[in-house]
Amino acid sequence: MAFPCVSGVSGVQWYGMNEWLFLLETVGKSWQDLGQPGRVTAAVSGGADSVALLCALCELSRKEGFSLSAAHVDHGLRKTSGRDAEFVTRMCAELRVPCKVYRVQVKGKSEDAARRTRYEALRKACLENNTVILALAHHRRDQAETMLLHLFRGSGSGGLGAMAERSLRIFPESESILLWRPLLSVSPETIRAALTERGIPWAEDETNAADDYQRNYLRHHVLPAIAARFPQAEEAMGRAARILSEEDSYFRHEASLFLSSDDNACLHDPCRWVRYAPLQRLHPALRRYALRMACPVKLDWETTERLTALSPGGKINLPEGWRASCTQEYLHFIPPEGKEISPALPMPGTLIAQPGQGETGDGRRCQAVPKSVYDRCELRFWKQGDEIRPLGAPGTKSMQDYFVDKKVPQPFRRYIPLLCMGSRVVWAIGVGPGEEARTNPGDDALLLRYGGFLPGGPPEQSLATEEE
Repeated sequence: MAFPCVSGVSGVQWYGMNEWLFLLETVGKSWQDLGQPGRVTAAVSGGADSVALLCALCELSRKEGFSLSAAHVDHGLRKTSGRDAEFVTRMCAELRVPCKVYRVQVKGKSEDAARRTRYEALRKACLENNTVILALAHHRRDQAETMLLHLFRGSGSGGLGAMAERSLRIFPESESILLWRPLLSVSPETIRAALTERGIPWAEDETNAADDYQRNYLRHHVLPAIAARFPQAEEAMGRAARILSEEDSYFRHEASLFLSSDDNACLHDPCRWVRYAPLQRLHPALRRYALRMACPVKLDWETTERLTALSPGGKINLPEGWRASCTQEYLHFIPPEGKEISPALPMPGTLIAQPGQGETGDGRRCQAVPKSVYDRCELRFWKQGDEIRPLGAPGTKSMQDYFVDKKVPQPFRRYIPLLCMGSRVVWAIGVGPGEEARTNPGDDALLLRYGGFLPGGPPEQSLATEEE
């Protein structure tokens, strides 16, 4: 086995081979557009596409001076998979590219299960190689197959955009790697022609000839039939995928701008909501994006449509035990029963006490309280048995009844900070004060200012704004 394209460490010999030149120039331009990363890990299966990418990156790395490593994932699903691992190991040794083989066990028999397992191994490879750039050999036909698979599943523009030349993959541990696909616009025929010109061998996966997997069926039957009638179909589908991907990015950006406004949404668990009226003013397409981005769990098409159609008084169940409840002002995302308060909201905020200067406060974020009362208080959330005598009212009432009277949305009540003297609420912060907060001229009073998260709006907004 010989690889004449990379046999010389100093200088590159071109031999006038047009297909290889095109391939190398394509990878080189993509590397430039990527920002000329100094370290790259290449995923190498041993097939023609990944071999071509590895060899092109090897030439490019020696010309440009960046570090290149290779990773091979052996799923162990075929008796001959060990031969592919040996092939890749020998090839990398001859190219003098560091390579590691990752042997994994796939849980399940689906393509998705194999892909998840493979990416987890490749994530590990990137960590070990101290790189965040993972080069993948997906080409134009892979893009067309992916687009068709997503089309037949009923995907929107995000799915129909298929694969991007550069995309960030985030893992459960919050680690991320950048997936780089420099060959995405190149046909597989061009790739194989380039390898043939250079006399570079590759390994064939015999399972590619079977129709067991959906992707293989598309490759063997659907795409050839399309190409027979529409010869430019793959190129046109690639162009359409780029357009749809850009449009998907635009909608995501606009939805993000909408959700980032304190007046429109709050994405802090467990008080997660979108304000109903502004949401309804959005174009239906943008509304769908905003809801999918605001929802803490992944939604399928059917649930997304039910959520989009939700009106005041409506409730639906969401995946993973979450629920959505719509009121006159808010569309609430309610966490599963028994879920602990999110680390983003571990306890009430803080109170700053200043000597009173005759001010009474607004009852929301600022309130005067007699010092003798404040000294006996604690700041906490609602407990069973809490009651309040609203300032100026003749008697006491339970906090449940008080919240109903004040039209505080039910999902917010558990997370409203309360200044309490035993079970008596002196001040329901963001809602109103109790009779114990009353101050008179000459009293030794403190002016309390609350700093911290309040459910239901931006810092200056009252919670008492909505019908039950």
